[in-house]
Amino acid sequence: MSYYLLIAGALLTAFILQFLFSMIQMKAFNVHYGRLRKIGRVAIGKSKGGFHAGAMVMFAIDKRGMIKEGCFMRGFTIFARFKKFNDFNGKNVGLITKEDCKGMEYSLRRSVLNAASNYNTIMDGGEVVETPGLLTRIADMLLGKSRKACK
Repeated sequence: MSYYLLIAGALLTAFILQFLFSMIQMKAFNVHYGRLRKIGRVAIGKSKGGFHAGAMVMFAIDKRGMIKEGCFMRGFTIFARFKKFNDFNGKNVGLITKEDCKGMEYSLRRSVLNAASNYNTIMDGGEVVETPGLLTRIADMLLGKSRKACK
């Protein structure tokens, strides 16, 4: 019986730590987003990780879509932090292509291209659709649900 309590205590501790670290990471996101928002509008791109490191990029842009400042976060864990990302300063966010992202790590490249795509979608009057995560796709596959049928 004491083993079960020990395991339950360890799981509860892990859950609480995960929650606390996630809150710290969300606060860091809010701080960086607020700072970029003071500069202008913000274009955000995400690349979910799954079995590889995920990434998120944020660009402060002016009224013409020109990037003034950027930051990114990349990593597997809740210990990932935002870093300055000025590689695209002065470039129009809607015109970023794969060629512009040569030499970048895979998830960061996908995030930059996602930010460009999101910007173009919003400027065309559309709505950005959130792609389902890995666990959602696996659960849908196991339960036999089709995302296409829901739309």
